[in-house]
Amino acid sequence: MRNSARFPEALDAKFLRDLPLEDKEAFLDACSLRTFKAGAVVLHQGENTDAMAVIVDGRVEVSYVSEIGHRTIIYHAFSGNVLGAVETLSERPCAGTCTALMETSVLMCKRKDLLARMASPTMLRNFAADLHDVLVHDNRFKSIDQFLSAEQKICVYLEKLSDGNSIVFVNSQSYLADVVGCSRQTVNKELGRLRDQGIIETSKNKIKILNYRELSLRVAELGTPDRVAVNLGI
Repeated sequence: MRNSARFPEALDAKFLRDLPLEDKEAFLDACSLRTFKAGAVVLHQGENTDAMAVIVDGRVEVSYVSEIGHRTIIYHAFSGNVLGAVETLSERPCAGTCTALMETSVLMCKRKDLLARMASPTMLRNFAADLHDVLVHDNRFKSIDQFLSAEQKICVYLEKLSDGNSIVFVNSQSYLADVVGCSRQTVNKELGRLRDQGIIETSKNKIKILNYRELSLRVAELGTPDRVAVNLGI
């Protein structure tokens, strides 16, 4: 079965927007399909890649390990997200490691095919827009990390790690503590409050967000509303 028929939702990926349907289908169908089990590495930090990955099903954790061994969870990538595009085009090593959090299917686009697609001004614009989104994301979370309290950051990062998909995968409370940069005790206390307020539901390795609006309001409740609103763009 053609990739475009097997994963029709991929036709709505942001990097393909405004392209004719036949061009979208041609792009997806030219990619090779790969499936990774939970825990398998899709792209390795420091290693070169000759293909970018388009997630069409599943979820991927993107992490970075510093020169002195500190591991940081950057974000979770979902269906429609692209991994390794900059590294593929620039022929530079991967800036982070991408690990499947569940069984995940990706479409791999080789460098030569990607470069050929870049002849399209629309495709070039879409990739530039994707890079702009990364810059905005990084700036936003730099501000959040600098100005918000640990409890506020827990709420913001829960929303970030779910990306509107309701479920946040966490191996443990320590995992979320590492993401946020606070103690496990603080995470446990804040999750308990959110659970008591009916904002989240917790189960083994998962946190389900029941009410995104109340989650945002909890952030404002914990600090100065005006400052929080500016930082969160709400």
